[in-house]
Amino acid sequence: MDCFLSLSLLIFLCFCFVSRSKGERLLRAKTNHHPFDSDDEYSSDDDSSDDDDLLFLLLFLVKSSKSVWGQERIIMGEEGDVPKMSPMDESLARASLTSGVHPPHAGAIDYPLVAFFQMKSVPSDEHVQGILNKLAKFPRFRCKVEPVVEGNVLGKLHWVPTEIRFQKHVTRRDDVHSHEELDKIKNELLVKPLQTDVPLFDVFVLSSSKGRSNNRSKSSENGDSESSIKPVLAIRYSHAIGDGVHAVKVLEHIACGLDGEPVKMVHWKRSKKKKEFKNAWAMMLDCLYFVWVFMVGFCRAVFTAFGPADNKTVIRDEPVKWSGKREITTSTPIALEELKAVRAAFKCTINDVVVSCIAGAVQRYMEARDCPFTKKPSTRVRAIIPFATIPKKEMENMKKDPYTLQNLFTFVSLRLSMGPCSATERLKRTMKKTYDLKRSPEAAITIFLNAIIGKLGSAMQKQTLYDYMSRHSMVLTNVPGPVERVRLAGIEVETVDFACANLINQVSVLSYAGEIRLTLVTDPEVVKDAHTIAEYFLKEIKSLKIAADKVSSEAAAA
Repeated sequence: MDCFLSLSLLIFLCFCFVSRSKGERLLRAKTNHHPFDSDDEYSSDDDSSDDDDLLFLLLFLVKSSKSVWGQERIIMGEEGDVPKMSPMDESLARASLTSGVHPPHAGAIDYPLVAFFQMKSVPSDEHVQGILNKLAKFPRFRCKVEPVVEGNVLGKLHWVPTEIRFQKHVTRRDDVHSHEELDKIKNELLVKPLQTDVPLFDVFVLSSSKGRSNNRSKSSENGDSESSIKPVLAIRYSHAIGDGVHAVKVLEHIACGLDGEPVKMVHWKRSKKKKEFKNAWAMMLDCLYFVWVFMVGFCRAVFTAFGPADNKTVIRDEPVKWSGKREITTSTPIALEELKAVRAAFKCTINDVVVSCIAGAVQRYMEARDCPFTKKPSTRVRAIIPFATIPKKEMENMKKDPYTLQNLFTFVSLRLSMGPCSATERLKRTMKKTYDLKRSPEAAITIFLNAIIGKLGSAMQKQTLYDYMSRHSMVLTNVPGPVERVRLAGIEVETVDFACANLINQVSVLSYAGEIRLTLVTDPEVVKDAHTIAEYFLKEIKSLKIAADKVSSEAAAA
């Protein structure tokens, strides 16, 4: 530990001699996009270079497999087309072969990423096989992971071409007779390990018997009828296959619009900065501010894993340990136009609105449960933000080679604006925090430190990740999705929920067809009645919308 801190201090001293212009060039070269560096304008532009913010979206759209009427279909991998495995890929793949990405004392598994697609009708075996055939064009979907030296899973790993077997990858559940049963199965899928003797993904088709026959609908004890249970296509996969930005290519390949045209994606448009003339004093102050932000960002990147943990609130237990239970909760959808109205009135970003409303929802939840930290603005509640790190050259390669998937991401830490205050005040405080974060070199420095830690072995990697993650209250992803509804497996998708059974709370906001939904994955033994957080999130948006309408009215009257 002392050696690591000494090394970190030495790196910091070296960075201090870097000029501001060089620092800015480093950030532009190393991080193609910051999660808060945008004006959040939703558009249907097809330029994939703007898709950096699609961080955690659509990786989930990447998997499918199946069996056809009792006959097993097999897709073979090609020996001459084996993908490369980066150190990041190795770490994520090793998690599938061992106890996960955390050290053994955490008790955690390798939790798969899961996408739940509510379908308009039940996909047939032929439909699912069609997806499987398209996925087979991506080398990582037809490769399994094995150690280079047999039995040494802590050593070098590599991709090995293998068979995609329908009966191994696809499971049908036709026994879902109520919404409670459906929720129970979803929760089970969040914590069910993936098979490691085949490519690291699988597909579940969940439906009632009514969906597979013309029998009369049955009513369950709670009044649900089988005909009211919408079929769900669940795609589970290992993060080793690729990150969200690369998965956009997979979505465009396996899905289409309702009219058969390519999927129209929603993404952020980076705002153009206006050049302003500054005198010498202003430039000097600007340089000093940059040095300050650089130092704070460096300290966050280096010392977050060893610094103080978040407060033990009603959403976070201490010590952080895997309980084996996770529960998924989703909010009712809300029109994206409401968030756009708030953005326009307060001149902020969609990200600012989302983060502020999540902070407000947590604050309301703490107040409702008489949490002792409710009245303290200094309450430490932080979120880990996944952050794409794709250089421009790699973005160009993605266009030329649509079938190569990679993992190019890191994490940054964001402290939420807690304490009693109005929704508008919380939004303004959030805007200041995100403004500083998107100008911080934290992500670039974290990438550099990760490269060093990666050389120190698997045990060091796992412990550092656990130390970092266990000090936070949640992982937060805000994912812009398709502008319009899409077809998957030949069937219209009505709703999409992205979920991951993380070591800590997982909070995802996903836009789809002009609406957004909040998805929570929590430990039911720690976070009681998590559905109320989703309800408070919607109330926070409504509060900001009322304030935005007032601001707009006053501006129009002036």
